Amino acid sequence: MAAFNEDLVFKALYENFPDPVIIIDAERVIRSANNAALRQFGYTAEEFLDRSVRLIYANDAEYERRLRNRAARVDETAAQTSTYLYVRRDRSTFSGHLRTTPLIDDTGEELALIGIIRDVSDLAEAVSARQKASEMLDAALEAMPEGFAIFDRNERLLVYNGAYRTICGPASTALKPGITAEEIMLLARQGGHYPDALPGTREGDEWIATRLRDFRYPDGHAKIFRYGDDRWLRVENIRTKDGNTVVLRVDVTDLKRAELALERQRQELEHKNEALDQFTATVSHDLKAPLRHISMFSEMIEDDLAEGNQAELIDNARHLRDSVRRMNRVIDSLLDYAQIAHRVSDWTDVRLDDIVSETLSILAGDAQEAGATFEIGPLPELQGDPELLRRLVQNLVGNAIKYRHPDRKPKILIHGGLADQIVELVVEDNGIGIDPRFATRIFEVFQRLHKDETVYGGTGIGLALAKRIAESHGGSIRLDTTFREGARFIVLLPRRLRKAS
Repeated sequence: MAAFNEDLVFKALYENFPDPVIIIDAERVIRSANNAALRQFGYTAEEFLDRSVRLIYANDAEYERRLRNRAARVDETAAQTSTYLYVRRDRSTFSGHLRTTPLIDDTGEELALIGIIRDVSDLAEAVSARQKASEMLDAALEAMPEGFAIFDRNERLLVYNGAYRTICGPASTALKPGITAEEIMLLARQGGHYPDALPGTREGDEWIATRLRDFRYPDGHAKIFRYGDDRWLRVENIRTKDGNTVVLRVDVTDLKRAELALERQRQELEHKNEALDQFTATVSHDLKAPLRHISMFSEMIEDDLAEGNQAELIDNARHLRDSVRRMNRVIDSLLDYAQIAHRVSDWTDVRLDDIVSETLSILAGDAQEAGATFEIGPLPELQGDPELLRRLVQNLVGNAIKYRHPDRKPKILIHGGLADQIVELVVEDNGIGIDPRFATRIFEVFQRLHKDETVYGGTGIGLALAKRIAESHGGSIRLDTTFREGARFIVLLPRRLRKAS
């Protein structure tokens, strides 16, 4: 048997090693390369050997990085520091992981460097693709308007996007991987982020406990609650198979407000339908009364004429005429009331001082006859229809004169104020007053508390008109039921209001 030859063994291993092996001297000149190196770089031995090792690097930047790493004695077994971009003879490039072993002489001087290069292009492409996918996912998460986050099985935050950070409000600055869902809720609550979970209240503690149960034991149903500055949040928690919890937080303020607006409109429509039914019944009653009188006196006149009896003819004709006039007044009042909502055409700045002055001029005759006196206090300005506002004041002042007390002359106080952009107009008298039981009824159409028109005339629509005018301006009117020396009406109107359509 032939003697064991280490040189032959080394040469066999060197030449047949699957990865490129290159040996360079201290001057960085290629002194040897195995067959795999020649194949990988596309050179013959004559073309490859005795050339600077710069030959195999794709560009100066890569070569300079290699030199810096070598000078710093960077551990080139780590992929992140020892992967370089190499170039073949045909100018194609590939990523290679370089692993080096120095050859040291007896004095410790480095004579040469053995480098093994492993082609990791496929791995680099996979890593690059994964990095791109991760970046795309991050970008997609950040672009989502919905808050998104993932918590681990221990309820600790793993990842989250910008929308989730915004929705967390006061807790946003403390967000970082590892913070728990409960800690986030408590920080947000402490910052006043949850209107229904005020700090230091039993109701607030129960609210937080309910939210934590929803997080820990999701039932697949989204929950909606208030948060922040009068906003609404849709919360959905999803438990994954690995025990993590995916949370979605969507601001649904616009939808919730639309829903609430629809509900308000539904309730308003329901109330209006009820009022319309009552209005129809009232109108029917008040129109039928004069019609019955007209029919009755017409028949009596017809009978008198048939019998030649003229003794009561004049009285019956007068009653007939009065009934017709009564019916005309009712119809005119009804039309007046029905058209109020469509008359807000002259929307402008209005001085209530001027409105009151005009009203007192119009009612001067009635006031003089009743011996009424007036005390006018400060009155603010507002936006509205001056003609309608004058009619509102005229109805209130006219009622104060009409429903005077028999034992004293009318004294009427008119004053106002402004608070939080709401104008207050007060008309107060020392008349017969109104029973608080009828505080709501008096604003209904044709509701008269005094049936004898010879004492207190009218159709019973004045206060209903006043109410409709106030509402057409976005305001309200009410009777002050605490006032006992007569009647006091309080009108509230917005100082500025967008023109009604």
